[in-house]
Amino acid sequence: LAALPPETQAKVQASVAAIEKSVRDIKAALGRDPGNLLLQEMLVNSYQEEMRVLGAIDEANRAALGPGI
Repeated sequence: LAALPPETQAKVQASVAAIEKSVRDIKAALGRDPGNLLLQEMLVNSYQEEMRVLGAIDEANRAALGPGI
């Protein structure tokens, strides 16, 4: 993340924070309705989105560091 421009860092941090809030909200809802398949799917989708964001950060870092990393 440190290799990214400050604007991009802020956007990434905001995206991750939003995803983490969604995960917390969905988990809370699942605590009240554990059999809700839609909530379960939303939780999986949120985790997948978080992995996409983190993967994009990793790719950006690798690109910034150059070949061979």
